Amino acid sequence: MAVITYNDQLRNLLADVECVLAFDTAADFLGLTNGGYRSAAQIFVNKKQNIDGTEQILVPSLETLVCEERNGLLCTTVNQTIIDLLEQNGDEQIIMESLANYYDAHNESFDGLEVPEHLRSRFEKYKAWAVEYYEE
Repeated sequence: MAVITYNDQLRNLLADVECVLAFDTAADFLGLTNGGYRSAAQIFVNKKQNIDGTEQILVPSLETLVCEERNGLLCTTVNQTIIDLLEQNGDEQIIMESLANYYDAHNESFDGLEVPEHLRSRFEKYKAWAVEYYEE
């Protein structure tokens, strides 16, 4: 019996779709979260498409997004995913885990993470929680 991972499911669902993984889906796909938050796959698209199991966020152009190809799909970069999560101010657990896992993967540092000034106070709030996340 083959084990199908969430990332495999995303690749199967979106293999021929012109899109970029977004928000919680991008965080999960990149391994920033600890998983288990799956609902509809959040994707950026430049035109709405009939794809069950997706939440489509319409953008004027996919070419303007800060993204990269990862394991067969286009996905926002780690830095952009974190910025998007902070901007959206969505699920606090996903934001905290994403920052905690970034911190852990970068030798207990947020070096390399570029957060725009308008999101600094929100980042500082979650940063404190993220540093303590693995201390328990």
